[in-house]
Amino acid sequence: MARETGLTLKPLVRLGKRPDDCWEWLSVKTEGGYGKKQLGGKTLLAHRWMWTQLFGPIPDGLVIDHICANPGCVNPAHLRLCSQAENCRDGAGTTLTSADVVEIKQAKKTRGPTTANALALRYG
Repeated sequence: MARETGLTLKPLVRLGKRPDDCWEWLSVKTEGGYGKKQLGGKTLLAHRWMWTQLFGPIPDGLVIDHICANPGCVNPAHLRLCSQAENCRDGAGTTLTSADVVEIKQAKKTRGPTTANALALRYG
């Protein structure tokens, strides 16, 4: 005879109707929309947890990129291993022009104590 525990289990993920749709994380999320998962007293980002469950540990120096640009997605077909530089370069918010890059590199050569802050404010 089953005992009543009073627990209600909620699904963590809503699968898309098609295999190429996003799998939306339904549980707790960060302010930026990334899913969060509690495991062994630690908080993990849901897409990183999904990756490690399916493919093993994430190598040092690499991150998990959402190729769909949806931070709440945990569809393994939408995740890829890459460097942080690749992730930033390919991000949806990338708006630097070639001229911007030239100016940033020039500023780096002649940098002063406030150069990094000034560049961050100017280019986001």
